Amino acid sequence: MCGIAGLFRTGSDTTTADRCAVERMTAAQTHRGPDDGGLFQDARAVLGHRRLAIIDLSPTGHQPMCNEDGKIWVTYNGEIYNYAELAAELGGHRFVSRSDTEVLLHGYEEWGIEGLLRKLRGMFAFAIYDSHGPQPFFLLARDRFGIKPLYYIADTHFIAFSSEVRALVASGLVPNRKNPTAMAGLLLLGSVPAPATGIQGVNCLLPGHYLAAGGNGVATRRYWEPGEAEPEHPLRETLQDTVDRHLVSDVPVGVFLSGGVDSAALVALASRTKPALTTLTVVFDEREYSEGDEARQIAQKFGTDHREVRVTSQDFVSELPNLLRVMDQPTNDGVNTYFVSRAARQAGLTVVLSGLGGDEVFGGYKHHRWLARHGNSIRRFSGLPRFLRQTVLATAVGYGRLRGRENWMRLANLENGVSDAGLYLALRGFFAPEQVRALLDVNTSEVRLAAGECLAAGPDFRQMEMQRYLHDQLLRDTDVFSMAHSIEVRVPYLDHKVVECAARLPQPELNGHGNKPLLTEAVDDPAVFDAALRSKRGFAFPFGKWMRTHSGELREMALAGGCLNRRTIGQLWNEFERGRLHWSRAWMLAVIGAGK
Repeated sequence: MCGIAGLFRTGSDTTTADRCAVERMTAAQTHRGPDDGGLFQDARAVLGHRRLAIIDLSPTGHQPMCNEDGKIWVTYNGEIYNYAELAAELGGHRFVSRSDTEVLLHGYEEWGIEGLLRKLRGMFAFAIYDSHGPQPFFLLARDRFGIKPLYYIADTHFIAFSSEVRALVASGLVPNRKNPTAMAGLLLLGSVPAPATGIQGVNCLLPGHYLAAGGNGVATRRYWEPGEAEPEHPLRETLQDTVDRHLVSDVPVGVFLSGGVDSAALVALASRTKPALTTLTVVFDEREYSEGDEARQIAQKFGTDHREVRVTSQDFVSELPNLLRVMDQPTNDGVNTYFVSRAARQAGLTVVLSGLGGDEVFGGYKHHRWLARHGNSIRRFSGLPRFLRQTVLATAVGYGRLRGRENWMRLANLENGVSDAGLYLALRGFFAPEQVRALLDVNTSEVRLAAGECLAAGPDFRQMEMQRYLHDQLLRDTDVFSMAHSIEVRVPYLDHKVVECAARLPQPELNGHGNKPLLTEAVDDPAVFDAALRSKRGFAFPFGKWMRTHSGELREMALAGGCLNRRTIGQLWNEFERGRLHWSRAWMLAVIGAGK
């Protein structure tokens, strides 16, 4: 895994200042690639790279990398899991390394950008610079689900890009000016909704898209849509093949192991190929949060080299400045990933497999089952007369306000009708509309407009969940907080072959097999069935307890920022201390107050 950066001039030559800007971006991403760094510059482009060596640790994997005639260059972050097959298809080209990077160069030469992207199986973000002919050409591309990040500035004279927003700010090419239009989305959803970022002028290249720049200007195009391909193999075979591919590495590989079904299934699948597997679990003194016993049982069943790392409230306090320092964009989550990735580094690992994405792909959230059961009732409620529907909702919102139940308060998102967007905000939203209005000192119509803009891209509830919660929060946080410790996290459940296969299969009945029967039946292991029968807990830290222990300091941090209403912050913090506001909302106020 790596950090990439660069600049392409659309109508003039690059300068010494451009080179310095890219050098600052790569320096700001040293944590993403502590093993090596490189820079390339010619008349139109400057490309930078920081390398975390995973495949082919030799100097031949150095980036930026060029093709045989030195006319095409690439800087790349990611893993291509089918690179060996693609290299075999490219037998007419001369390879000088064993790295998957070189497949991008020769694949682009052979198949063009769209042909290459359709063949790639993996997680990736890369830039290709093609200097053939009188008009140099430049491309940015990102994997289908946005597992790897890619941000850019599109000016009239240049395009600059990097793996992190703060690296673009460090370049000096864009002022460090907060994006006020992103704030409402952040409060409504818990993370900044792409393609916006927390900084004005910096954009996120969307998943499954590429950007092309050259003589015909700048354009972005989508190259992949969910569900557009027929599965090639049964789910069981696809899962095993995918996990096997994700285990390929020239450095140590482990698995994040909790007591849940997703990680248990990964360990079961991985152990069939790699018997000497390392597993890692974070444990706490607060036993009600710790899944150490459950994880230990799974590890013993599969004979893994199991490591337990204890994290305490004092660890949280001492690491808080570092945690905020590495946070690339404001988010309500990611603290768990920061600590478990730190633990992985301490355990001597470089690559770790994670069960992230299992809930989205296999329908593991409680609200998935709730929507399936109550779909007809929701449609009947939507058909009620407007005044009656609004009366019911007003009563529910009032109850939530009285009892400190923000989930009831979020039902205000349904006041204009039961739409997928409204349901998403009601079930998966963050702050309630009236809380957002009070924090931002805006009127209700402005909040409603912001909500519509945040969710306009989602065709249905599940797609919104993939775009907003999975991409904007889970994947973004996983990348940032794992790379802060130079750890590569791989997510096999988001291999597009797995997603496409699972999407075309009907969800089976529970049949006594508990959560995610589609996954458990495909893996078919007693330990996985046992894990599925346990109550779903998620990857939870005792964060609320730790925050209440240090509430005074965190409250001051929340009040230090100047972009939110201080009186409302104080009122909400009082609700948190009384146990009437979820800790993640208070944490978000502290994050924003700290200037993130």
